Amino acid sequence: MRKTVIAGNWKMNLSEKEAISLAQSIKEKIPSVAKDRIPMVFPSPLHLASVARILEGTGVVVGAQNCYPSGLAAFTGETSPEQLREIGVKVVMIGHSERRQFLGESSSFCNEKIHYLLKNGYTALYCVGETLAERESGKTFEVIASQVKEGLKGIESNSFSNLILAYEPVWAIGTGKVATPAQAQEVHAFIRKEVAGLFVGASGVAESLSILYGGSVKPDNVTALLKEKDIDGGLVGGASQKIDSYQGLF
Repeated sequence: MRKTVIAGNWKMNLSEKEAISLAQSIKEKIPSVAKDRIPMVFPSPLHLASVARILEGTGVVVGAQNCYPSGLAAFTGETSPEQLREIGVKVVMIGHSERRQFLGESSSFCNEKIHYLLKNGYTALYCVGETLAERESGKTFEVIASQVKEGLKGIESNSFSNLILAYEPVWAIGTGKVATPAQAQEVHAFIRKEVAGLFVGASGVAESLSILYGGSVKPDNVTALLKEKDIDGGLVGGASQKIDSYQGLF
């Protein structure tokens, strides 16, 4: 059975005081309502250690928004997975559209990160998604196929238990727009089919993979989205940054 994950991406938001307050509220309220859904939060790097300490042992998974695929080394401004391990973080988000769009992160570089993380016992949450221009020009599936194939190139099928995918249409991130459940399901089913094509003969790999939907997920649309066959949770931005709306996703 696939895991249902509700992952909150706090991005470069919240002051330290706000992040700590939100983490404390999550500790008090989320474990009791999560039930069959796995709660995850991805704080700003500056707040990661504090949030991880607060949520340690609660069942709420704390992840990092990015990492560099290396052990301790001279890479100014970057964070090594080994440093993340020291504070109890073992899940890392890779390839969010904002990093692709504004920081030039390629699927090939994402692939390096995913390989490093999986090899060293971490879980990688890999994001894919198309822009509005790509969707309107009929390139959605071409773009998604390229991101899936290049990002997951060379990944062994036995590593997929430590991999989560997220489909985030760029045009629906922070815009208030959201793909209809049917639109999201269509792409999720396509992603699962593409993954299955990478592992011919490895039965069950694609079917066991959790694929989250991201893009203006809120309490009022999460139920309809999760009813779809291939949607296994949400990667949530704004709604995860306030306790009432985050709690409303469970």
